[in-house]
Amino acid sequence: MRASTLLAFTIAVVISGPEVAYADCQTVSASDVAQDIQDCPSANNALKNNACNFGGAAIAESGGNTCASNGNNFGVLQLTRSNLTNTGYSPSQYLNLSAQQQVCIWAQQVGNSNTSGAYQTLSNSGSVNGTPVTAGMLAACFQFGPLICKNDLAFMQANGGACPSIGNGGVRATGQTLANGGANLDGNNQSICSWGQSIQNKINQAAATCNASNGSGGGGTNCPGGGTTPGGVIPPSPGSAPVSLPANLA
Repeated sequence: MRASTLLAFTIAVVISGPEVAYADCQTVSASDVAQDIQDCPSANNALKNNACNFGGAAIAESGGNTCASNGNNFGVLQLTRSNLTNTGYSPSQYLNLSAQQQVCIWAQQVGNSNTSGAYQTLSNSGSVNGTPVTAGMLAACFQFGPLICKNDLAFMQANGGACPSIGNGGVRATGQTLANGGANLDGNNQSICSWGQSIQNKINQAAATCNASNGSGGGGTNCPGGGTTPGGVIPPSPGSAPVSLPANLA
């Protein structure tokens, strides 16, 4: 799994009781996650309209495993340890939740955040110096947060649309580079382009599976096409640009 960088906002969800052993883990698909977003009362309309894109992001993050964890990020959408502290759930308690419950907590946390800065610029742009802005890139920007996304966009604008990498001037996120504002890669040396492509692949795979199974050519709650298009952008209104550290720093 990738070390996710989802945001940490406060949510008043507290459970009591001792740590418990993990229940049977679920493995869900991008379409399952999309449906969970649709079924979540805490998900705003923008999240629901882009549920398939976030479903693809979830598969890239965790492989769809509700018990996925690297010690700092947990569950199908890889919430950070600080997120869990804010919710009142311990890691083991959270990993015992169903995919639907995990997704609803995620939706509550991202639903009231903002989309200013580089996220807004990308979401209003078809391309950056010839590099297409895809749904996967927007989802990566969403998860990396405003600092890395802003620096990636500036790098692309200054370098003919090329994203930073470890070999061309990329700066990995560490405590120091985040503090001084220089980070343009996440803790795993991923940019919004490279991780965005990984997410886009999952979005496209979900679309292909759906199209093959229903014969309709796409569309519907679980399929890109009914409000999203594979390779298209997430509109600038999801209310969801997270602010967080890379997982190994959170």
